[in-house]
Amino acid sequence: MCPSYFRWIHEDLRPWRETGVTKDMVELARKSSNFRLVIVKWKAYLQKYMGCYETRDVFSLRGILQLLRWYPGRLPDLDMMFECGDLPVIPCRNFRGPKACPPPLFRYCSDEGSLDIVFPDWCFWPSGASN
Repeated sequence: MCPSYFRWIHEDLRPWRETGVTKDMVELARKSSNFRLVIVKWKAYLQKYMGCYETRDVFSLRGILQLLRWYPGRLPDLDMMFECGDLPVIPCRNFRGPKACPPPLFRYCSDEGSLDIVFPDWCFWPSGASN
């Protein structure tokens, strides 16, 4: 059984349920991103755009690498943009209607008025920067 916080995954991805995520949408998220992570055939590729506060990017990437190691062959290919700040940056009000194409941006925080996709802040997990 999945932990209770998994119920939010479907809600966080709801804006793309009908349209899916296109390469153009991912590229639109670049202007707000600290880094891009691409996984192809269980190998991770990284492109850094801006530095993150302290080592937040390092520990988030370390977490992804742990998942690749712990669950070989089980992570799908993906292309994701990531922003390491705490405040949401993709406001819902800018992306309304059936033709809205919000950029899929992963970050540590979101709220009811934004479309940022929540991702665990690995800094607080065992062996993270805060420990």
